[in-house]
Amino acid sequence: MNKLVRYILSFASLYLTVSCNKGWLEEKRDIKLIVPTTLNDMNLLLNADVFQSDGRGATETSCDDYEFTPEQYNALYNAFDRDLVIWKTEEFPKFGILVWDEWDMAYSQIQVCNVVLNGLSKINRTSSNKEQYDKIKGTALYHRAKQFLNLALTFCNYYDDNTAETDLGIPLKLTEDIDEIVDRGSLKNTYERIVSDLKESTILLPSVSTLNTQIAKAGAYGLLARTYLYMDNYKQASSNADSSFKYHTYIENLNKVDLASDYPFNDVSKEIHIYSMQSKYSPNGITGRMSQSLIESYDTNDLRKHVFFKLQSDGKYTFKGSFTGQLFSGTSTGEILLIGAECRARLGDLDGALEKIKLLLQNRFKAGTTISMPAKNNHDVLSSILLERRKELVTRGLRWQDLKRLNRDVKFAQTLIRRIGENIYTLPPNDPRYIMRIPQYIINYNHIAQNSY
Repeated sequence: MNKLVRYILSFASLYLTVSCNKGWLEEKRDIKLIVPTTLNDMNLLLNADVFQSDGRGATETSCDDYEFTPEQYNALYNAFDRDLVIWKTEEFPKFGILVWDEWDMAYSQIQVCNVVLNGLSKINRTSSNKEQYDKIKGTALYHRAKQFLNLALTFCNYYDDNTAETDLGIPLKLTEDIDEIVDRGSLKNTYERIVSDLKESTILLPSVSTLNTQIAKAGAYGLLARTYLYMDNYKQASSNADSSFKYHTYIENLNKVDLASDYPFNDVSKEIHIYSMQSKYSPNGITGRMSQSLIESYDTNDLRKHVFFKLQSDGKYTFKGSFTGQLFSGTSTGEILLIGAECRARLGDLDGALEKIKLLLQNRFKAGTTISMPAKNNHDVLSSILLERRKELVTRGLRWQDLKRLNRDVKFAQTLIRRIGENIYTLPPNDPRYIMRIPQYIINYNHIAQNSY
């Protein structure tokens, strides 16, 4: 079975890089010879390590949570990272390492999910296999939706009901046919597919999972809540956040965490829904420093400042508080509470919003200290929640998308400024550079539309 997993992942990767060797099309292995045929095969395939990688590394590198001296900037691993930091990225390079090539990594997972879903269509669901069958199908739908969403967040405009039918989406690869070329379609179609896959997965997945590498209902509802939030559908985002919390209520009490530890959550926190790490090149939060304005936003009694960050000899902070051994990018209880709080505030339920945020902060602040709550008006409550979102979800690969959506509101829009030595770089609100360019080798082969600046 390990050979089968390697074959299919290699096959997916080769499919994505075929433009580098067009003759490969005539020499390719027949996919029919290596597809899984049993439920056990499919289950093992969906537990391959590649499903622990989650994309969005380029957008994390680009966001405003980091600052650099010239020496730190030059210490970033490659020119691509340095371009991302100063917002001059013209295209994604080809690294040749699957977990670093965000487009390839996403579609390799999507291809495996499609292989599994096609295989399931040829197996009868019976009373004796229905639990395993449903879990496998729900898992494949979840992972496919997750990668479609990651691609949309990185390579598409922010979702807007008024323009979604004409804005470009991402290629929705829904079959295992490696020769099929799919165009980008509309952003509306992209999000409709993501929502459809996730809705079905919430029905099929088990209520709980005993392994942090396997998804259950809470994680599917959580990702659906994240999706709806990024569609500005606050009612549905709130509802799905509540459903997620119903199945998974564990939240880390930072009073019980070793504040001085470099691994405060013993590698993996029980607060997460599934183990998930960013595809990232240079470690900004270690090579550079965390934004001083971000650090100063934490209250004196906020334990996140000690758990998340490490004071360096230059008086600046690096990041250390990931919920996993790598930079965590999946959903967790904290994010779910923040989605619930924000959506309630936007829908006018200020008491409900404050209740959610208080539950979070009671587990983040030093026990016995006062937690200041904002004045009970819509602007102050929403502003407070958005600040808590930034402080809680730092390094999760979400800040860039939050900037994209908040820039559409004049009350929260901001121009990003990066100072590196004598050089000053700026990124105005709604700048086209917020949308990453699709790798050129993909454009050359598929001839899909490129994002233009």
